[in-house]
Formats: sequence, C-alpha cells, structure tokens
Amino acid sequence: MKKHLLTVILLAGILGIIRAEKAPIKFGQINKADLINNIYAPDTSAPAVILCDYGYFTESRFQMVRTLRIKIFKKEGYDWANQTFSSDSKTSIKGITYNLVDNEIVETKLKNESIFKTRVTDDIYEIRVAMPNVKVGSIIDIQFMYDGIPSEWDFQQEIPVVRSELVLEPSTNVTYSKNFFGYIGLTSRTNDRWVSENVPAFKPEPYMTSSKNYRSRLEFDYESVSFPGFYKSYTTTWDAVRDLLYNSTYFGTVLNTDGYLRSVAKDIKARSTSQEEMIKMAYDYTKQIKWDKTNRLYTDKTSLNSSFKEGKGNSAEVNLALVQLLRKLDLDAAPVVMSTRSNGRLSAVRPSYNKLNYVIAAVLTEKDTLLLDATEDNCPYYMLPMRALNGQAQFMDKNRTGWVQLTTKKKDKQMVVYTMAIGDDLSLKGKLSYSKGDYAALDFRNDYEDFNSDDEYITNFKEGKKGLKVLSHKISNIDSLYLPVNEDFEVEINNIVSDIDGELYIMPLLYDQIKENPFKVSDRKYPIDYGYARDKTIVLNYTFPAGYTIVNLPTATNMKLPGDAGSFVCKSSVADGKISISYKLSITKSVILQTEYADLREFYNQVVAKEAEPIVLKKI
Repeated sequence: MKKHLLTVILLAGILGIIRAEKAPIKFGQINKADLINNIYAPDTSAPAVILCDYGYFTESRFQMVRTLRIKIFKKEGYDWANQTFSSDSKTSIKGITYNLVDNEIVETKLKNESIFKTRVTDDIYEIRVAMPNVKVGSIIDIQFMYDGIPSEWDFQQEIPVVRSELVLEPSTNVTYSKNFFGYIGLTSRTNDRWVSENVPAFKPEPYMTSSKNYRSRLEFDYESVSFPGFYKSYTTTWDAVRDLLYNSTYFGTVLNTDGYLRSVAKDIKARSTSQEEMIKMAYDYTKQIKWDKTNRLYTDKTSLNSSFKEGKGNSAEVNLALVQLLRKLDLDAAPVVMSTRSNGRLSAVRPSYNKLNYVIAAVLTEKDTLLLDATEDNCPYYMLPMRALNGQAQFMDKNRTGWVQLTTKKKDKQMVVYTMAIGDDLSLKGKLSYSKGDYAALDFRNDYEDFNSDDEYITNFKEGKKGLKVLSHKISNIDSLYLPVNEDFEVEINNIVSDIDGELYIMPLLYDQIKENPFKVSDRKYPIDYGYARDKTIVLNYTFPAGYTIVNLPTATNMKLPGDAGSFVCKSSVADGKISISYKLSITKSVILQTEYADLREFYNQVVAKEAEPIVLKKI
C-alpha cells in the first residue's frame, strides 16, 4: 500500500513538473519584431527559419496539439509554407499568414479548400497544407490537433530551427517505443520532454540516403494499449505488426481475394517451361496495372481485380497483385514491407508500423529469395528500383516474419566509345557510341520516355556540349528490357581542338570528363550510399593528321581504393597515326563508410586530375 501511494505521489510530481513548463509559443500571438526582422544572423543564407515548433500531448484527452511558426526570408523559402504530415482524418488544422503592411500586421487565415487529405492506411492520412498570401517577410502559424502521440518529431530541418520542443504527458494506458536519430544532441531531455535550440540547417551531401537517417529527430510507435479488460499489441514484435497488416481490409483481406486470377495462372502454367519463366511471365502480366507514382503500404481498393480493369494503381496494388499471382502459380510468395529510401531506414532493433510506407513481393525459389517490384515499366524482373534499395525490410507471410536484405547484384554499367578523326581544319568527325546496361539502362529508358520525339532528345543531348553537331542518331534495344540500350551518334565537333603556338591541345574525354570532385567537404559525417555498384569504361580512338608528332598523352595509371571499394585504370597507346586511350572507373561497394571518406575524396581528386590530362600534338 505504501509503495502504491509513493508511486502515485511520484507520478503526480512528474505531471506537475511537466505542466509547470511554460509553453514557448501560443498560436495566433506573434512578435512584431519577428515580422520586421529580415535576416537570420547565424545563417544569412537561410531562405526561411523555424522560429518555434512546439508539441504537447495531453494524456487525459489523449490529444496532441502542435504549433509551428516559420519566418520566410527569401522566395526560395516559399516551399516551407506548404506542409505535409501524416495523421488521422479527424485532425483539426488552423493557420494564419502574417504580413507587415504600412507598419501594420495583416492576417490571412487558412481556408479549408487549402487543406488536402489522402488516405495512406486504414486510419492514417497524408495531409497537405498550402498557406495563403505568403511573401518574403511573412510569418506563418499553423496549429494541428489530433488524437494520440506523433509518429515522428524533427528537431533539425533543412532550414535553421530556433526552438523545437516536444512534451508527452505520461500515459498509464499506452506504451510506445522511441528511436532517436541524429548527430546534433538536444539542449535538454527527460523521459517526457525534449528540447533543442538554435539548431543549424541540415546540409545534404552527395550520394546520401534520406536525411531522416541523420537529422536530429525522434520516431515513435505504439507498442501496446491496455485498459481494464482490454489489451492490444501493436509493435511489441514484428509478428504483432504482421497481425495488424493481415487484419486490415486494405492489406490482408485484399491479398486473400484472388479468385479472379485463376484462369490467368492456368494459362501461365501451360505456357511456361521453368520456374524462372513463370516468375517473369507473372511479373510482366502484373505490369498491366500502371503505377500511379504513389508509394503506399496499403491499397486504395478492396479488390485488385478493379486495378487490372482500370489499368492503374498505387505501388501496393501493383505489388500485392503480383504476390497474389505468384501464389496462384503455387510459388512460395509473400509481401515484403519496407520503408523507401527517401523515408529513411527501418530500425534494426525496434519493430515499427509507422515507418512502413511500401511493399514489394518476395518469392522463394529453388536457388534463393527473389525480390520483385513491378511498378517500373522499364525494369527487368530481377532488379529493384532505387527507392527500394534501402537497407533491410521485413518478410510478411501469414505465419512467418524475418529480415530481408534490400541489395542488388546488378550495376550501373556503361561503355562509351569515341572513334574520331582530327581534320586539317581542327574539327573532329566520327562516331560517339554509348552502351548502357542494368541500372544505367533503366535510367536511360525512363528519361527517354519524357521526350516527345527523338529530335527533342537530341536537342537536350547537345545542351552544354560545346561545338557539337549531330549528323545522325540511332538507338537500339530501347524496348528490349533484358538487353543493354545502345546509341550511335554520327557527329562533327568544332572549336574544341586548340592550336597554341603550333601545338594542338585536345581534352580527350570531351563530354564525359569528370571535371569536379563530387566530394568537396573535407570532413564527412555520413556514409556514402551509391545504391548499387557502378562501372564505366570509356575507349577513345583518335586519328591525327599526317605531319604531327605526339608531345603528351595521359600517362598510364592504376589506382585502387582500400578494401577493393573501387578502382580507376587509364591506359594509352599509339600506332599508325592513331591514339587509343581507355579509362575505367569502378565503384564496387554500394556503401562506403564515412571513416573511408578521406580515401574516397583523394581517389576522386586523382581521377579528376588524370582525366584533365590533354593530348598534345606538335607539327613536325
């Protein structure tokens, strides 16, 4: 009894301390000095700044109230007046834009028609808010009110944050997990209150996964909810997450409604001669549902037969239909749930439901587990798109769960061949040939589709390429997804060979030269994540005119990164008036740790220097 009483007293004391903290911001009450101020001194380059982001969860009402205040300094900061977040459909939102007109504060209130809600899961919606009358100098105030705790809280953003504070009153009925990310610590923290102040803007770096993996932030998931006579587990284990999904109308129920595929499966079985061919045919058939470019864990429809009839659907509708068809073919197939690359990685130690935003298909073959994503028209069945290459995912069969590695053995493979002759007028004439395989081919096919004609593509290709005239162009294998895309250009190039005091200078790589090191900062905090390995070979063949001798060629080199993470090879030779030079740059590890960054940066410094070495010819 005494122990119980002491617990009650301690809990009351904790609640008193939390509630005694004065709120740092109140919706609708701004400081005129903030409107007058038109620069953020700690970072004058900032297009906007978060003056305060304050959230308070009240246990008695089971309600979260968040107030967000942002100051706009430049036109580039207008995007921050458009906010997107996840919540339930009953979320209450109000907003005000403040402007200073003739030294008077003018208010413009947010209207309902500027609030857009899209269902993402059974009970979660993506809510987009577009604030009105935003100008340079505006302050925007937005208040969100919804049931429950937030799924995430950002203390650091891509713009500076003056103050961010989150308070969660202790709950006797709800338990939740919390995951902290980031390289910048908090100003203060307890079990229920977290505060950060004067946090600098997060600066993205090249070849980096989502900033969500590195910004200072908290992610939350309900573990369980209990009341007298009631208990429900949410994310205590991955099995509990699976049960949530399979009990959902828009995941488990829709997945089990597959009778409409009976005749399709029968036809595929009759026509296929191997398991691999069966998988490929199922994959190709599912592509009749054209992906609508939305990433979803749940379907919008209660039957995927309607997705086939309509010929379009979200990512869940495409890939759950693929799982259905693979199962109808008596293959051991199941959904794999995950977080996309832009959404940040799943925690390796804590199950999560809120973090899941995508689903792909897995089929256990005689050799291994094959991962499939049928959303991309131009993707072969054995490749995952870049957004799905994001660490680990969870296999979610009816009775099985487990980690699946989201990696690929395929590369970005490119081969470039220049066959050029130097004319007496110092023009270059000849052929540029490009071959692109695997991920390079996928990227090319996707990009090429955006052009209305080949002429439009050629116009785009010539942009930034000094002196280039395209005489003819041919593409082959553009529709053959399992073959490399090949391009041949007949070209003439002027004003690119320089005559300096009787010597001819040519930068041999022309338009494929790496002129800048992509890794400019001296110290990197985050891993380098290429997504997949890369392999580019460039072969240059130059015929030079009679009466010239060679003064300089790029010297041979062979460089390797530690741990076989990559290599660069350059070779050159001369025979019968022809110069042959080859370059090969390979990145064999898709992820390079920040501890290896100094080596990688110096490696690229040397690559840039080597590719800048000219061919120099002198008249005899």
